[in-house]
Amino acid sequence: MNKIHILGIGPGSRDYLLPITERVVSEANVIIGGSRALELFKKYKQEKILITVDLAKIKDYIKENYQTKKIAVLVSGDPGLYSILNYLKRFFSKSELEVIPGISAMQLAFAKAKLIWQDAYITSLHGNRDKKALLELVSTKDKVAFFTDNKFPPNEIAEFLVENGVKNKIGIVVENLSYESERIVEASLEELSKQKFAKLTVMVIYNG
Repeated sequence: MNKIHILGIGPGSRDYLLPITERVVSEANVIIGGSRALELFKKYKQEKILITVDLAKIKDYIKENYQTKKIAVLVSGDPGLYSILNYLKRFFSKSELEVIPGISAMQLAFAKAKLIWQDAYITSLHGNRDKKALLELVSTKDKVAFFTDNKFPPNEIAEFLVENGVKNKIGIVVENLSYESERIVEASLEELSKQKFAKLTVMVIYNG
């Protein structure tokens, strides 16, 4: 029986792509992924399917075809951290899935910041603007790390926290990880609130 391969492709640059992932993709009949993921494998001529917001269509296609086709599903970073794996596990058994890890943007961000992350509380603010929950986390945890988006970017996060009495915290923003435009900014929340950042960022806030 063919396995449905869920493959972590790292933060974006081919430099962080694991050899096993490259091999599995090269052996696949169908490659499924987001636009940036598919761009990473544009040299391959297999059938490619773009992941959109309609995940049910992706799930249905896999169900109908995985027994006759080798399917590789590409996810940014690591499959175990905010990826389509959580969705697909609702419809496929563990025996039908094969998960290959990748280097997550979160992992790389901590490495770039030269910080350990074993003691960090990790979450995501993608599509989630529950500011009260964020305020509670940052106020009660020594180190909080999260993915951001353009709906609630790092400068607005920093401004909100300062306005609500968060003091003596250091913020690190890592944007465009692994790309040529990568930038790392470490500063007080007050200083971060005055800057602008790219859409793709990881933010870490810890006790100063």
